[in-house]
Amino acid sequence: MRLAFIKYHGLGNDFLLFDGRDLPFAFAGSLARRLCDRHTGVGADGVLLWTGSVEAPRMQVVNADGSSPEMCGNGLRCFVKFLLDEHAPSRLHLHVATGAGMLLCVAERGPDGGVKTVAASMGLGSYEPAAVPIARTSPLVDEEIEVPGRSLRLTAIGTGNPHGVTFDAVTAEERAQIGPFLSENELFPQRANIEFVQQLGPGEDGTPRLQVDVYERGCGWTQACGTGATAAVLVAARLGMVPSEREVAVRLPGGWLGITAHADGSATMRGPAVEVYRGEVDLDALG
Repeated sequence: MRLAFIKYHGLGNDFLLFDGRDLPFAFAGSLARRLCDRHTGVGADGVLLWTGSVEAPRMQVVNADGSSPEMCGNGLRCFVKFLLDEHAPSRLHLHVATGAGMLLCVAERGPDGGVKTVAASMGLGSYEPAAVPIARTSPLVDEEIEVPGRSLRLTAIGTGNPHGVTFDAVTAEERAQIGPFLSENELFPQRANIEFVQQLGPGEDGTPRLQVDVYERGCGWTQACGTGATAAVLVAARLGMVPSEREVAVRLPGGWLGITAHADGSATMRGPAVEVYRGEVDLDALG
């Protein structure tokens, strides 16, 4: 069986997008793992599936390990580019149903008419243990916990996916050990994305800036994570490190995102989406 797909990336976080409206099978599990394998498959960090309709679209995300996260910020921008470029070339606004709720997305088109950037509402961040979720009865906000070889101040926040955010300075060697340890820790019963955040000096125009490195559940160290950048800025705003209602420039390994924390605890993400290529995959030939 051959299936058409389009490959996209958002700051190097790459996805295979399929029209899943009439498919008689699921992509979660072994099929996603085989598709995302960079040696015997197509290669990607995850799979995006379109279900619903153009007027009422739903995005499903499957990670490279076959697991299904609630949301993916970089994937959402790619999904919006697909729908608007392929099915609604005169529109700029789109409401997308996700595992994290209904999210409003606003696109900006380039000179060629194609979508170049997308600003997406990311919903409310939550520190409530049941909403993150974390295995405790009180919120974990800038609290010291034990990790291999040291202690670390950590904040747990849900931004569609569970996240653990730290602003403590760590070496590259420490980060390589702590990221997987915390992501799989019993503190996070559904696993978590772990953000290592460094406050940078402001840009030339005074824009606040952060550096964020993310160990992402289901993917490992990633070029970019939209929900992770959002988590970092929301926590930074709560701790008084960056202002609310002003876009913060977040540098990830793959490039920059703009994240605005709002006074009500919600956030907006703005960043690029790029089409890489189109093709067909023979599912029977996958390794």
